Amino acid sequence: MTLIIKNIKTLTSLLFLPILAIPNIGYTDQNNPYNPKPQWITIHSSNYYDGDSDDLVTAGIGFTPLSSMIQKFKFADSDNPTTRELRQAKLNRFIDTKTGEGQLFGFRQQNLSPLFDGKIAGTEILATIKEGNVGVLLQIPVDFDKKKPCIVAIPASNYDGLYNAKDIQIRGLWGLKHNCAVVYNDKGLGNGIYDISSQQGFTIEGKIAKDNLLFNPKIKNRENFIKNYPNRYAVKQLHSKQNPEHNWGKYVLQSIEFALYEINDRFSATNTRNFTSYNTLILIYGAEDGASAALNAGELDKIGTINGIVAVNPQIQPNPEIASLTIQEGTSVRSFKYNSIPDYATTAALYIPCAIPAIEPNKADNYVPYASKYFYSQNRCDALKKANLLTKGTPKEALEKLYSYGWRPEMEIQLPYFYNKESIAFPYQYISSYGRFDVTENMCDYSVASTQQDPLYNFGEVMPLKEVKFSEIWSLSNGHLPIWANKDVTAIDLVANKDIDSPRREWFSSSEIKNQIDYGTKGAICLREKITEKRVNDGLKQVQATGNLNKIKTFIVHGQNNVKQLINHTSRPYVALNSGVEGKESQLRYIEVENASYLDGKSPFDNTLLAIDYYGEDAIEWLWANLTKNTTLPESQVIRTKPRGGSISQAPQATLENLVPIAQKPDSSNLIMIEDRKISLPK
Repeated sequence: MTLIIKNIKTLTSLLFLPILAIPNIGYTDQNNPYNPKPQWITIHSSNYYDGDSDDLVTAGIGFTPLSSMIQKFKFADSDNPTTRELRQAKLNRFIDTKTGEGQLFGFRQQNLSPLFDGKIAGTEILATIKEGNVGVLLQIPVDFDKKKPCIVAIPASNYDGLYNAKDIQIRGLWGLKHNCAVVYNDKGLGNGIYDISSQQGFTIEGKIAKDNLLFNPKIKNRENFIKNYPNRYAVKQLHSKQNPEHNWGKYVLQSIEFALYEINDRFSATNTRNFTSYNTLILIYGAEDGASAALNAGELDKIGTINGIVAVNPQIQPNPEIASLTIQEGTSVRSFKYNSIPDYATTAALYIPCAIPAIEPNKADNYVPYASKYFYSQNRCDALKKANLLTKGTPKEALEKLYSYGWRPEMEIQLPYFYNKESIAFPYQYISSYGRFDVTENMCDYSVASTQQDPLYNFGEVMPLKEVKFSEIWSLSNGHLPIWANKDVTAIDLVANKDIDSPRREWFSSSEIKNQIDYGTKGAICLREKITEKRVNDGLKQVQATGNLNKIKTFIVHGQNNVKQLINHTSRPYVALNSGVEGKESQLRYIEVENASYLDGKSPFDNTLLAIDYYGEDAIEWLWANLTKNTTLPESQVIRTKPRGGSISQAPQATLENLVPIAQKPDSSNLIMIEDRKISLPK
C-alpha cells in the first residue's frame, strides 16, 4: 500500500521531525530521541508557582492590590535584589480599572473571589536562544489542556524584555485563561544594559554579573573610552551590531519550537512526540514592535505552523519597492507615499519641540498635557530656521511640517507627552541598530550615560548612579531610553557629548549658544542626515516586510490617533501590500479604532483616548472562536468609539458604549474595503 501525505503537518507529526523550517537549527539526542532538545537553546531555570504565594501573572501580588493603588516596592537589599524581588518589581503595575481593564478585558473582577485573586499556578521555564542571546520565557499553567493543546506566542512589546507586565497581564493572561501554554521572547533586545566602567551587565534573571550576560560587548581601548566618557553604558538594542529586527520572525518560530519540545518532554509518553504543530493550536499575539515580530513570523511560516495572528499597532515597515498605497475616503481618492520609521521618527524629533506652542488644547480641559514642560520651544524654532529647515521659524510652521508627514490635528494633543517620554531615543534606536553602530562610535555625538537623579536644579548632566543603583536598573527599564528614576527624572539616557556647557541629556542641551537650551538641535539634524547613509539603508532593507502572510488568519488592529506607529506609514500600507501579494486568498482582517493610540487610556489622556488592548483581546477571541468553533470571522472595519469624556484624571468608567466591540457584520458605513493595494475607508 502507498501512503500519500497531503498535509505537511501530518508528515511532520508522523516522522517526529523538527516542526519548523528554520535554517541552521541542529538537534542533540537527549533521553528521548523522538523529542530531542533543540541544540540552539540554553535552559536556565524551571520554577513551579503554586498560585498563592507566587504565580505566573502577578508574582504573588494579586489583582486586587494591583488595581487598588500603586504598590510601593523596595528591595530588602538594593545592592543585591533576589530573583523573586526582581520578577515582582517588573510585574508590579498599577491597573486602572476605569480604562476597562479588569472589567471588559484582562482580569475580570466579576470572576475573582477571596480564594482566587487572579493568581494562576503553573511552571515557568527561562531560557535563551544562543544565537543573539534571545530571552525566552515559557509558562505552562497547571490546567494546560492536554486534550486540546494550544500555544500562544508573545513577542515582547516595544523594546522590552521578558517580564513586560502588560504582555503577561493582558496577552499572556488571555492564553493562560484558555488553558494554553504561553511563550514569550524578547526579540534579541531585552534589558541588555552594560556598565562599561565596571564591566557588569544583567543575566536573563536580572542579576548583576560579569559573565553569561544578555549583552556583553567587546570594547576597543576600553580604558581610553572610560577616561574620555565616564559613567557610560552600552545598550543591546543600540550597540549589538546585529540588527536583530531582521531575525524577529525566526526568534518567534524558535520560541514556538521550544514550547513544543517542553510540552512533549513533560506530558508525552516515553518514546513518543504527542504534541506537534499538526495537533496543537498555535497563535501569535503581539503589540507594537511585538506585533511586527508576529507578522514577520507569519511571513516566514511556509509550512502552516501558525494558525492565527493578532497584531496590535504594529511598527511594521512594508517594502516600498513592491507596494503602492491608494486610499479612498468617501469619494476622495489619493495615492499616498509612506515612509520608513527612521524617516518619520527623525521628522518628529526635529519639529515637535518647536511645534508645542501651536498645539490647540482639548476644549473640555483647555489644557495640553506636558506642554508646560517646554520652556525653550522658540529656541528650537530659531535653530531650525538658521539650518534652513523652517522658513519663518514659527511653531505653526513646524506643526504644518508634522501634518504633511501624517500626524493629524486630532493627534496633536499627545505630541508633548510623546516627545518628552520618547525623546531623541525614538529615532536613534532604529538608526543605530540598522547601521550597526558600535558603542564607541558615539553616533551623532550621542552616548548613553547615567544622568543627574536629584530632581532639584536638574539639568541632565552626566553623573554617577546614586539615588538609583545599577542593580535596580533591570526592574526600572522597559528596554527603551530614557530609563526613568521617577516620573520626572531619568537615571540613564542619551546625552549630547558636545553640549556647549558639558555633556547632558538632549532635553537640556544647548547646541549653539551657551545656556540657551534648544533640545539638542544639532543632534536631531545629524540623525535626520543619517537616514540617507548606506549602512543605515542596508539595515533598513533587511527588515522591510513582504506582505505575504501565507494565508494565515490574521487580525491587524490599529488606533487611528496613534502618534508613534503612524497608521499611514505602517498598517495601511502593509494591508495594501498584502492585498496585492495574496489577493483574494488573503485571510487578513483589518480593524481601525477611533480615539485610540499606543497609550492605554490612562491620565492625562483618560478623557480623550481609549485602551487599544481591549480590541486586541476582542480580535483574538474572534480568532479563537473561528479556529475552535468554526464561527465566521468579522469583516474589516472602522470601530466608531466614544471617548469617556469628563476632565483629565476624572473620566468616568469605560463601558461598551465607549469600547464598542468588533462587529461580525459591520454597517456599510463602517466597512473597510481592501482590494489590489487599495484601501477604501468609510468617512
